Amino acid sequence: MNSTHHCDLCDHQEKSLSQGSICTLTGHKPAFSNTCSKISLGTEFEDKLKDVNIRYAKLQKDRAITYAYFIVFLLIGIVVIAGGFLFGKYIYDKGFLSTVPLIIMAVGLAPLGLAIGTLNKHLENRKAAKLKKDRVDAVLEKYRITYDITVQFGASYHGKQEVYVDLQTSNIPNIHR
Repeated sequence: MNSTHHCDLCDHQEKSLSQGSICTLTGHKPAFSNTCSKISLGTEFEDKLKDVNIRYAKLQKDRAITYAYFIVFLLIGIVVIAGGFLFGKYIYDKGFLSTVPLIIMAVGLAPLGLAIGTLNKHLENRKAAKLKKDRVDAVLEKYRITYDITVQFGASYHGKQEVYVDLQTSNIPNIHR
């Protein structure tokens, strides 16, 4: 495990463009093998823990609507493409040859792209959020820290979602608040 994952939770971390993650106690890059004896889990820890769990919970909450969106737009795309094909077959049977059915079928690709793109974006975001959550959980496991978090989503105003978080932690060393 990368030691900077520990530092991301610690109040002693300082970031610089030239050196990366630096410990403010030592003035150097992290140099511990398994755990840091001087870790200070306070505001950075709580903020990071809440943030990764909120992001993951939000994506879990949006999973059903994303799959519904995918299915609806997939069906719309298939219906438009099938309609274009059947229209082309109909006018061909009447003795006409036209590019209109091809245009209709091409238009049917747009909803398919929306369906697949939305699903793919959701799956990638969920995978990234799960990875971040797992990294934080792995660090906390090394320090034998447990937590219980409840995330509730309230009303959404102008694109901003109200979020209520109840975080209970135990076995936290060196908390400086």
